[in-house]
Amino acid sequence: MVVMLELVIFLATILFLIMVLKKLPLEKEVVKKLAYEARLQAGEEGDEADNNDDWSDKADLLAQAGEYSKAEKIYLKLVTEDPQDASLYNKLALVYLGKKEFKDAAKALTQALTIEPDNDTFYNNLRLLLYQQERYDEAIESYEKSITINNKVASRFMNLGLAYFMVKKYRKAADAYEKALILEPNNEEYQRLLAEAEEKSK
Repeated sequence: MVVMLELVIFLATILFLIMVLKKLPLEKEVVKKLAYEARLQAGEEGDEADNNDDWSDKADLLAQAGEYSKAEKIYLKLVTEDPQDASLYNKLALVYLGKKEFKDAAKALTQALTIEPDNDTFYNNLRLLLYQQERYDEAIESYEKSITINNKVASRFMNLGLAYFMVKKYRKAADAYEKALILEPNNEEYQRLLAEAEEKSK
């Protein structure tokens, strides 16, 4: 008897809701506006017309401001929409580096390099990851790979020199700094590092 009463109340409630909804037809534009406002309240600015470039730009700005968790959410969303975009994995890796989540950074960079195995920027960022973990020998390998692909970036030679310096290979560090100075002859930081490495190599 109680079950029957509950069923009757349930059906009456459903009928009441149907009658109310029939009196309140929602047009598509109203639904879209409500959805847009809900997204704004949830902190997801934008509308249906937002494209991935806008989201990527927003995530880049958040990452630059040190808001890594917010940037991470957007990059993850974009990666699910375009899993073959290697640059998104690279950006995600940099966010994880900022959060000191080294395992996740390594996974993201590995995925980026799987898609674009000859991308010197990705090798450069892998070296940064290894350097932060004090894995200097592996960092050296990664930097050398990056330089093999593109030897026109002075800062990569400088960073290679730093890694050599950390493993006490001062002559190799000095050689790397000299190459950085060939590309940027007036850089005082490179000059200082070269002098320090040469002093240590005596």
